[in-house]
Amino acid sequence: MIYYIIAAAAPLLTWYIGELMKKSDRKRNVHRDTKWLAYLGVLPMFLLFVLRYKNVGGDTAGFVNFFENTVRNFDFFELFTSKYTKTTEWGYLIYVKLISYLTDSYTLYFLINGLVIFGSLMHFANKYTKNPSLFLFLFVVLGTYSFVLTGLRQALAMAVCMWAVDFVKKKKFIRFVLTVFLASLFHKSAWIFLMIYPFAKLKRTDAVVAAYVITATVLFVGFAFFQGLFNELLGYNYAVEETGNGMIFLALLAMMFVFSLYMLDEKRPGTSPNNTIFNLATITMLFWVLRLVSRTAERISYYFITGLYAYFAEGALVERDKLTGVMKWLALAAAFALFVYRNWGAYYSFFF
Repeated sequence: MIYYIIAAAAPLLTWYIGELMKKSDRKRNVHRDTKWLAYLGVLPMFLLFVLRYKNVGGDTAGFVNFFENTVRNFDFFELFTSKYTKTTEWGYLIYVKLISYLTDSYTLYFLINGLVIFGSLMHFANKYTKNPSLFLFLFVVLGTYSFVLTGLRQALAMAVCMWAVDFVKKKKFIRFVLTVFLASLFHKSAWIFLMIYPFAKLKRTDAVVAAYVITATVLFVGFAFFQGLFNELLGYNYAVEETGNGMIFLALLAMMFVFSLYMLDEKRPGTSPNNTIFNLATITMLFWVLRLVSRTAERISYYFITGLYAYFAEGALVERDKLTGVMKWLALAAAFALFVYRNWGAYYSFFF
């Protein structure tokens, strides 16, 4: 547990250092400095990802076994005519096979994966928020980091999709589709990210928010139909269920979303909300409403949830009044408390 606490605390510490630097020298290029501080903030979670023993993470042992024992015993032809092509995307097969030529150490395998995943994360954090350290804190305490430790194939697909956001902003549709296609070669669920391109054009208005609410309601009521569609298209195997443990997390996300919605109102002076980030955050909320009846929606939400982290991190930079300041710290305290509750007694061991 203590190692995960360190991973969560490091971004908060770098955020605090950045605030002290800003107060001590108003002429300092704070955004440039916060970028470099964020690299220090991400370092503990990166090291924990790389230096872990091979059974840390629910599915990690399977990925390591596939790397150490299966891939190394097949040449490319044998690998692509094996049973694994029915359950594993061929992009991931090529990726792991190429790494196997470089090393037989699962720690170096983790290192390469970590560079891809956390390199993409830092690119996204530094590009879409001026508060990357807070973004990283939310990445840890709200569960995405825990998912990355176990869901390697989808984590790699998510990393590629973070780069696809750049092409949404630049309106480069072909490049966007090709990037999502690349992500789908690691996990077919990445195709769901195509929906952000048309949605990203929607500006933050009351009508757009209302349309999202209506969409969430329709999907929630008829999710028995959509469940099978999502499972078949995205490669999941979850059933419609009363999950019973998503309400608290949904309430916390809603609190952060509403706070950001208020703080980043484009009608207010000094704010310039990014439409793409707003829509990523709103789609996250949509899928977390559906999470109340299906874990499929939770898996889908991981492709979009970094947008909510960036949205809140930007909103937290805006100063309005004492009440909103209290709300910000209350949301962060609640997120950290939920993180401690979920991870109390969590197992971690190093490879050495």
